Amino acid sequence: MLNGQTGRAEVPDPEPPDPSELRARLRLLAIPEADLADVTATLPDPVHTPELWRALLHCHRALFSDEPVDWPSAPAELGAQGRYFYVHLYLMALPAALARQARHGVPDDVVHATLADLGAKSVAHRRAFGVGGFDKQSWIVHHFRGTLHRIGRLQFERSVLDAAACGGLPPTGGPAAGQPVLNVHIPGDGPMSPALCDESFAAAPAFFARHFPGTRYPFATCHSWLLDEQLADDLPATSNIVRFQQRFRPFGARPVCDDDVLEFVFHVRRDTARPTRLPRDSTLQRAVLDRIASGGHWHLGHGWTALPAARSAAR
Repeated sequence: MLNGQTGRAEVPDPEPPDPSELRARLRLLAIPEADLADVTATLPDPVHTPELWRALLHCHRALFSDEPVDWPSAPAELGAQGRYFYVHLYLMALPAALARQARHGVPDDVVHATLADLGAKSVAHRRAFGVGGFDKQSWIVHHFRGTLHRIGRLQFERSVLDAAACGGLPPTGGPAAGQPVLNVHIPGDGPMSPALCDESFAAAPAFFARHFPGTRYPFATCHSWLLDEQLADDLPATSNIVRFQQRFRPFGARPVCDDDVLEFVFHVRRDTARPTRLPRDSTLQRAVLDRIASGGHWHLGHGWTALPAARSAAR
């Protein structure tokens, strides 16, 4: 399937890095220590694993084509070679991704914080399955194409409002269908305090005005279970989650997303989760499990907010 992909012919094919360069790339992508040996040992090359190498080249071309990709997880019988296949892809794609960032003058600290999400997702894979690997191949596409950047506590993705996917439009005063927006994402690596979120929202407009000046982004949107209004019934009004919700005005549909909640809160997947054995150490954990146990569900919420105008910092 991967060998049937098309891509941009002008994107140079990658070459296997030497050991020193490979170590540098592993550090930049924050690959966990527990994964380093297996990632290195299973790295494809055109001589010893030509079939995997051809598949990797096709993915590399598709990655930089700016067209949607549909990459399946590798068959289980490939073992570690399959579980790390997309880590290998991104290791090979790193030079081209860095060149894109450099063309836009994105600072190194932002680039490194953005791309380190690959390592964070590798950590999450081990927590969920008890074995090293990586299965967020389609998510990290945004980082490598340069449409998503981490600015402080939050990630902001350059996008347009897809009203059909959201199940409706915001009311008057919000973004229109097809209008450029910054989609807000919340990495799961620490507290989302109001002060840290304030800093991210304040810095984002100037960042995008400076490095991507061709488009204005007057609005931010968020599409997350963290915007489920039921959370306000179960958590204190002073909680970080409730205060984050209050930044956004809700709109659109509210599809069920229990799996997202289990993954984010407990680092487990629905097919491996045993709710009766999950921890109940926090108010959030107890609220999540109690609602599911009672036959209820958690829902994906859509929200929008106006962004402050970019000022002189954008110069």
